[in-house]
Amino acid sequence: MQADTKSGAASARPDARILVIADWTVDPHAVIAACSRHHEHDARLILTVPAWLHGLDWAGDPTARAPCAQRQLDTIAQLSIAAGLDVEVAGVGDPDPISAITDAMESHAPTEILLLTRMRRFEAPHPLDLVYRAHRNTGLPVQRMSLPAAVVPRRRRGSTLLRGGGHCDTDERRAA
Repeated sequence: MQADTKSGAASARPDARILVIADWTVDPHAVIAACSRHHEHDARLILTVPAWLHGLDWAGDPTARAPCAQRQLDTIAQLSIAAGLDVEVAGVGDPDPISAITDAMESHAPTEILLLTRMRRFEAPHPLDLVYRAHRNTGLPVQRMSLPAAVVPRRRRGSTLLRGGGHCDTDERRAA
């Protein structure tokens, strides 16, 4: 796991409310492990799984990844109950992670943001980086943790650009 912080580290305040933004492609067990570290300080969690559109997905149906995000949210919710985490509220967010953060902040008042995203080869900070944009838009401390992917995609023939490789298994794909 790699961590990147903008304007502050994890809060140790007992009244901390952490907005957890978890990518639907990351390992849900790794999400629980990351949240557990923050829960040690009696922090309450506001869990949002954006229906994130990765790669060329943005060119298609903006709601196409909502089932993937819902499946991830359900799994994380079950695991968080088993782990004894204090999840105040959980929901699927907008496909744009900044919009998901903004929407969650309208109805809840977090004290910091925890971004749980996929591991990338190159994660150099820059002005368009998600951590930087989240901090600039909210003014809250933002911590990013890079987590492993939930499932290693199987190699198949054909272009990954055309077949949409790496997506969650929807009920329709399993039936086919």
